[in-house]
Amino acid sequence: MAEATSAFRAPKGTNDLLPPDSWRWREVMELAMGKVFPAAGYAPIETPIFEHTEVFERGVGAGSEVVGKQMYTFPDRAGRSLTLRPEGTAPVMRALLEHRLERGPLPVKLAYASPMFRQERPQKGRYRQFWQLGIEAIGSDHPATDAEVIEIGFRYLVRTGVTPTLLLNSIGHLERSCRGGYLETLAVYLRDRVDDLAPEDRGRIDTNPLRTFDSKEQATRLVMDEAPVISDHLCDACAKHFDEVRSLLTDLGIEFTLDPRLVRGLDYYTRTAFEYVAGGLGSQNAVGGGGRYDGLSESLGGPPLPGIGFALGVDRIVLASGDREGGAVGSPVAVYVVALGTEAGRAALRLATELRRRDIGVDLDLMGRAMRGQMRDAVRSGATWAAIIGQQELESKEVTLKHLAGGEQRRVAVDRVAEIVLEGES
Repeated sequence: MAEATSAFRAPKGTNDLLPPDSWRWREVMELAMGKVFPAAGYAPIETPIFEHTEVFERGVGAGSEVVGKQMYTFPDRAGRSLTLRPEGTAPVMRALLEHRLERGPLPVKLAYASPMFRQERPQKGRYRQFWQLGIEAIGSDHPATDAEVIEIGFRYLVRTGVTPTLLLNSIGHLERSCRGGYLETLAVYLRDRVDDLAPEDRGRIDTNPLRTFDSKEQATRLVMDEAPVISDHLCDACAKHFDEVRSLLTDLGIEFTLDPRLVRGLDYYTRTAFEYVAGGLGSQNAVGGGGRYDGLSESLGGPPLPGIGFALGVDRIVLASGDREGGAVGSPVAVYVVALGTEAGRAALRLATELRRRDIGVDLDLMGRAMRGQMRDAVRSGATWAAIIGQQELESKEVTLKHLAGGEQRRVAVDRVAEIVLEGES
């Protein structure tokens, strides 16, 4: 008889995160939000999953591909247009301005780990619902802020097991002569070659010609290979800022590759733009990136407030960091209690509960399996120890404590199990 299955499947472009992969995913998240980001002074923030659509139209840019093609937008019952969050920076800036955080010490340092939503073509490591890790440093235009943010992202990726390459560029400033003059030069170049551009990119010549560098269309990419680059048009102030960022990164031992055609995909970026790329991900090899967004606050109705940040894709990080040995990576289970018989099962539940109350991760058999099956389950759980309880152990108020990796075992008093496990973890 065929086994029954549900007729329902996850929507296209989404995925279910299941054990044991979910442990690796959680490990990546907790390394960021529990260790690396807070160690540099970045406090957690969580904004709503949906925002007023105007936050993204004004913040990200109405002419951007994200706003024009990829957002999940819908009206609420009052007819207001709402959008599922496609990126994290504009909502963070909206929250900062709404709650007037800029009136406190600057820069305001914030970090997030949040789901994002974009209706784009699914591919390896890229989904329509995806999680991003990010930090934002808002209120400082000092090049040291750029260097700090870039170094944190680089160091975090290395700690996850990714071998990142840092791509770096400066795209000038919206309020400086370099961006405006360059855009005119670029537009002239593109108009002369408009017939060679992909049809969907031709309209960008008059709206935002810089976005053509970010096109995924092969015809446009061939045209852009010969296009003038903004690094040849930077004003003195932007060139000086970029020189200092590069010098500081060199001081910190961070290697980088200059990429004069790197612009990133959102309209709010100014000056420093960067991307982290890694092998094993195909042609779309970015695991994350970011840049400076010194005009974002004003576009949302706030005061002049420079900022810089990055966003990293959790799914991309997990893929790029490769497989890990050792079973359930990141499993919090330290002890698996093996029970032989009904009375031993009661004792196993008591021991598991006592250990859990001391914040020790414990799992145990709840299916009445034989010892062999329980030992297999113990290995699958990722536990370090198996605490075996049989009739002899019940009578002596002991357990047989077995190290699952090394194989050595010994009899110990029940009330010493927690002590031994905690000593092994320290």
